[in-house]
Amino acid sequence: MKIIQGNIFTSSCQTQVNTVNCVGVMGAGIALEFKLRYPDMFTKYASLCEQKQIDIGKLWLYKNESYWVLNFPTKQHWKYPSKLNYLQRGLDKFMQTYKDKGIQSIAFPVLGAAKGGLSEDRVLNLMEDYLKDCTIPVEVYQYDPTATDDLFIQFRQRILESSDAELMQQSGLRKQAINKLSDALTDNSICTISQLSSVPGIGAVTLEKAFALTRAPVVQKQNSIFDLN
Repeated sequence: MKIIQGNIFTSSCQTQVNTVNCVGVMGAGIALEFKLRYPDMFTKYASLCEQKQIDIGKLWLYKNESYWVLNFPTKQHWKYPSKLNYLQRGLDKFMQTYKDKGIQSIAFPVLGAAKGGLSEDRVLNLMEDYLKDCTIPVEVYQYDPTATDDLFIQFRQRILESSDAELMQQSGLRKQAINKLSDALTDNSICTISQLSSVPGIGAVTLEKAFALTRAPVVQKQNSIFDLN
């Protein structure tokens, strides 16, 4: 198990771990970043929660052609703290199933230690106990608020290099929201998407609309068949 102080979204591991609750909300922290990055995954997750399929000790592996995300419940409800026995049940399940699921390398955050409120040292000790016999590369990321990632840099560049009029038209955001977002992105102390959500006036809806711009394909003018000779 390799402990890294940094940003989990810079990992080259095949699978990244997202910490979730069991009620279909990804409203803060690392879960919000996963939601913004992978909206199709969030839609499926919310549906599974409605069906009561997401629960403590049940891990849901979402696969895409370019990424795998292991959704790991660390809370019953987003309002309540994590518990060590929740982590134990999930880690036990992971160790039982990772080979059968085809997981070849994996990057974890420190489970339940940020929004979950657990002691980071206790969590790391617990993770080491469970993961020490894992036969694949395992990275555990300690959150570094100064560590950014390529997608955030791309997002900041897209917002700051576009005019207000372009952003309003493409995102549906109001000028006031765009101004708050632009002001925040000029602050060099803000290095991640989730940090933006703590800025007064920038909520999850604003981030969802703005972040969609980084996934939108570049619209190019195409010739009509009537223009061809």
